[in-house]
Amino acid sequence: MDQHGESEESLDELAEDINEDELGEDVLTAADVADVVTYTLDWSVQSLLEKIGTTFDINPAFQRRDAWNGTRKSLYIESLMLGLPVPQIVLAEDRTHKGRFIVLDGKQRLVTMKQFAAPNEHFKALSLSKLQFLTQFKGKSFARIQKSEDGQEWLDNFLAQPVRTIVVRSWGKPAVLYQIFVRLNQYSVPLSPQELRQALFPGDFTVWINNRSAASSQIRRARRLKAPDFRMRDAEMLLRAVAFQDHLEDYTGNLRQFLDETCERGNQNWSSQAEHYQALANICEKAIERTFAVFGSNSFYRYEQTEKSSEYIRRFNVAVFDLMCAIFSSAEISDEDVSEHAATLRQAFEKLCAEDQRFQDSIKSTTKTEEATAGRILRYGGEVQKILDIELAIIQRASNLLRLRGD
Repeated sequence: MDQHGESEESLDELAEDINEDELGEDVLTAADVADVVTYTLDWSVQSLLEKIGTTFDINPAFQRRDAWNGTRKSLYIESLMLGLPVPQIVLAEDRTHKGRFIVLDGKQRLVTMKQFAAPNEHFKALSLSKLQFLTQFKGKSFARIQKSEDGQEWLDNFLAQPVRTIVVRSWGKPAVLYQIFVRLNQYSVPLSPQELRQALFPGDFTVWINNRSAASSQIRRARRLKAPDFRMRDAEMLLRAVAFQDHLEDYTGNLRQFLDETCERGNQNWSSQAEHYQALANICEKAIERTFAVFGSNSFYRYEQTEKSSEYIRRFNVAVFDLMCAIFSSAEISDEDVSEHAATLRQAFEKLCAEDQRFQDSIKSTTKTEEATAGRILRYGGEVQKILDIELAIIQRASNLLRLRGD
């Protein structure tokens, strides 16, 4: 795992973080994208600097989720100083705030420009580190380069450098932006749609999700992270837990839309519901602690039994995370229950994974449907009820979800 909280996963594993579960089931047609208009601007670095944090909505909390190390930032600045080609920035016009833009691609590049040339309380100053050509500026900040003998000439080149910027307008549905976002990232290290969600639905709740997840040692432990995740998978974990705790019965199988609506609702209700959301986050963290008490190092993994072996698949499984948060956040379960019956609770999960095909599907393949979401709660929750001799309210809520959907 590197210094930015990225676990040692292959690109194939990372690709699972952008999938149809995240994007919803919006049926888009050519007509939906036919009205999309794009136009190209060549803004200078100086012009971009004036817009970062104002016209371009970049949350200061993004700093804690820095995807680039000092070397990568320095080489990008060096490219701009030298006039070398750099990737384009892709923006979308914000329909709700005239004159503002959502950054679809290039946020890290914009942040790097700001950190170097115009740092402030939100954008920490950047001193250049490893450079290939302009080695005389190694270890120097913008201000120090200005004072050097040939520094101003290079800085003038930097500030005047044009950066190709594509702007998307008339995009209609948020689902269109998600599709554009995925297509931009499909041949690079995938980013979490949560970053786009935060740009689409800014507000106090969205900021809180970002900050609370970044500060949560329990969420980091569950996701095997040493620091806040720059792909914001930790933020999405908390958002999922809050969404299902709050509105399980409203889930329709479109996960992307469900999480979007949770952000919209949370932003609208934050002033009156902040304590409620804080309580839901506490419940999520308690569920994580209880899961580790039962499963230990295999927490939030899927169990698999074959003719040759029986083992936990050591890759974070978000469907298992949803399930364990739903069950072990139950007020009817005590810490003593978990401690006393840990082995039996673990064995019940393993048996379902090994012998129940519908349960297997609910955490392995068709994980996002209402039937899968409610079904895994009903199956494992039913076993937990038997083991602990209690009734869980979440079981009735899962039953209601199926009944409301006519399943």
